[in-house]
Amino acid sequence: MKLIIFTTLFSLISCFSCKHYLDPKNSNAYQVPTSIRDLQEILDDFGYMNELRTPSYAEAAADDYFLTDNNYKALLPERKLLYQWEAFDYSYPNDWSAAYLPIYNVNFCLEVLDKIERTEANNNDWKNVYGSAHFYRAYYFLQLLWTYAPAFDPGGKNDEKGIVLRLKSDFNVKSEFSPVEECYQQVLNDAKVAVANLQDLPLVKSRPSKAGAYALLARAYLSMGLYEQAGSAADESLKLFESLMDYNRPEDGIKINAAVPFSKFTKETIFYSEMGQKFPNYSPNRACIDSNLMNSYDSADLRRIAFFTASGEYFKFKGTYSHSVQWMFSGLTSAEMLLIRAESNARKGDLKTCVEDINLLLKHRWDKTKIFVPRTVQDRNEALRLVLSERRKELLMRGIRLSDIKRLNLEGANIKMVRTIEGERLELSPNSSRLVLNVPTDLDSFLK
Repeated sequence: MKLIIFTTLFSLISCFSCKHYLDPKNSNAYQVPTSIRDLQEILDDFGYMNELRTPSYAEAAADDYFLTDNNYKALLPERKLLYQWEAFDYSYPNDWSAAYLPIYNVNFCLEVLDKIERTEANNNDWKNVYGSAHFYRAYYFLQLLWTYAPAFDPGGKNDEKGIVLRLKSDFNVKSEFSPVEECYQQVLNDAKVAVANLQDLPLVKSRPSKAGAYALLARAYLSMGLYEQAGSAADESLKLFESLMDYNRPEDGIKINAAVPFSKFTKETIFYSEMGQKFPNYSPNRACIDSNLMNSYDSADLRRIAFFTASGEYFKFKGTYSHSVQWMFSGLTSAEMLLIRAESNARKGDLKTCVEDINLLLKHRWDKTKIFVPRTVQDRNEALRLVLSERRKELLMRGIRLSDIKRLNLEGANIKMVRTIEGERLELSPNSSRLVLNVPTDLDSFLK
């Protein structure tokens, strides 16, 4: 496979420079990809495009877990600061560099693809590379926005600093931050290109697809507070892929009492990715699940068994949709699309359709030996509370919670994150600037 060049470029991309990696004396050792097959192989490289790529920083700064005093004391100094929502110095390798490597890869692929004539014979393969590249770029830009940028305000100017939009592979070009508005528009544009070019379903769940591109659009629109568009995109995704696991059925790929309950590619996974491990404060070997969150699960809800394991007086998380409790799944699922569609319908007052989706999800999570009483709501506010509660219970530890806090607090949700550290209570106020996490310290030298 002609991928060796990208191993060499790993460090290069993280910092957007490091020219010594391409010294002429080394150039003859590598074969540059030139065909559509070469480009597809680059995009299929699981280690560079899917595995441990999405930011862990956002999850570590969120409120689904807490640390005991002993586990807090055992943290490295910078991770203690992270737990306190304080800025700290850090450099390569990090979440920023991990997410920008696949972005570099797809920019390179698009530039090479632009030189390959599109013919009737290669049309399907050409479109898959083209659509996949735009999907990946949108996917990682969105993850970076969730971590390093303020929430999108649908009624605001959104001219605050967002992220760096790298659209070319030339690492000699200095980087600059773009406004939040421009960043989100880039995500939407790329995701729409993916929708237009990808096949309905992927050959393997680590590949993008039209169902995945619609799901990505749904995520992006939800992050932006554009709920009608989010619901429509989620609905389009579900039309293509609506499979759900029944937590009662081992044949659906779940061993509910096991230490690792789920297989790597579950029945309801649309697209597979994993969080990095640069800031693993939330790792199950040290973190406990928020007690109020644990108490929100009904005793007949099988997620209590599938997601958590008792550890002394507390519980720890084991419910990631991957092959290890230490490798956190951050990809797209049909269950997430149901929740996005339900939230969209709740907000526009379609209570019947909203509750139908919530009940469909809960029936697949409910102990079949217990009576399931379908949820009912009386008004829009009650419907929205139900949806947001189920969203948090279903999607914890996927790198999503911090973005939800940001967008919901813009709407007046008044979510305050609290830590208690050695008897001292720390409280982060809604819309605090510390919800926008700090970028790597060594990034300045690569910016305009």
